Amino acid sequence: MEKSDSMGRYGTMAAVVLFGSIWGMFECILGSVKLSGAFADFPMGALLGGFFGLGLMAMTRRVYGVMWMQLGMGLVAGFLRFWAPIGTCVVCSALAIVAESLVFELIFNRSIFELSDEKAATRSAATLVMLGVITGYVIYVTGYLFTQTFTPIVAKPHVFVMSDLAAALPLIFGRGFFAAIFGAISLPIAVLYSHIVFQPMKIKRETYYAASFAIAAVCWLVVIARFYL
Repeated sequence: MEKSDSMGRYGTMAAVVLFGSIWGMFECILGSVKLSGAFADFPMGALLGGFFGLGLMAMTRRVYGVMWMQLGMGLVAGFLRFWAPIGTCVVCSALAIVAESLVFELIFNRSIFELSDEKAATRSAATLVMLGVITGYVIYVTGYLFTQTFTPIVAKPHVFVMSDLAAALPLIFGRGFFAAIFGAISLPIAVLYSHIVFQPMKIKRETYYAASFAIAAVCWLVVIARFYL
């Protein structure tokens, strides 16, 4: 079902840049954090994908109600992640973010999972928790599989070995548990409360555009300062 864009085309574009930049900044900054001790093996990607990524995408879908907006956010976030030299394959990590946003679109573009005011009002918190578990898990596992598949292809010596991917599957599916837990938290909060605490339609248009691009610029500057200054 087609959804209306009450903010207009340019308002939506500003939101894509704003929230895509926020998402990308979280990916770059938190993705570079190295935990130690009992938390050394904590999958930071599960927090980034299951909580921040899913939460931002669900919140913007709830507030703006525009299909494919979240894929645009993933493209912006992935582009910002591309400039942060973290991990063995920056390109693959950036593409994994885009893959996560595409999976979100494939799930929530279906009318049964619609997050519009009418649909969201009929869903209980328990239903949203279960949907968050499923979505968080699927988004994280898909992004992880994407990275594990394309990193050997992009990185030298450009050799993909199916047995290596198969050996990593238990780890991937196991870490998806954490993303599912974070999704169970982020999705209900984003759907039930985001339209209460964030109402862009009530902001003056000039203020909305200025604030959106100013915050987005800060996100990019934070990443540049963190890795290049």
